[in-house]
Formats: sequence, structure tokens, C-alpha cells
Amino acid sequence: MKLLILLILSSFLFACSATPATKVIEKEVFVRCPMPDVPKTPKPKVSENATYPEKLKALLDYLFGLEKENEMLREVLDACRE
Repeated sequence: MKLLILLILSSFLFACSATPATKVIEKEVFVRCPMPDVPKTPKPKVSENATYPEKLKALLDYLFGLEKENEMLREVLDACRE
């Protein structure tokens, strides 16, 4: 009797554990905006013993470079919103 119950339970477990094959659905995904190719502005390396005008020029060049990078990224974002 115990053998019969054990046989029924094991067959039930094997029957329930068999899952159907996974179905893969392939669909095209449209990317609205491609990743922009905006070069990152390099951070300036100013030596400690540089003169004040040299430090100021390096920082201002970095600031203007960041502004250009920011403007290019904003243009890409505006194009994506349209």
C-alpha cells in the first residue's frame, strides 16, 4: 500500500514538474534617439606654480568647453523630444 502511494506521488511530481518549452518572441524595437557622440571636455591640469593668468586661462577654457558640450547635449535632447 505504501509503495502504491509512493508511486502515485512520484508520478504526480514528475507530471507537474514537466513544463512546456519556453517560447521566445522576437520583436523589433525602435530606438527613438541614438546615443549622441559628444566628446567629453578634458579637465585641465594646472601646475601649482603656474601664474595667475595661466590658471585663469585654463579654467576659462575648461568652462567654455563645458558650455559647448552642454549645448550639444541640449540640442540632442531637443531633437529627441520632437
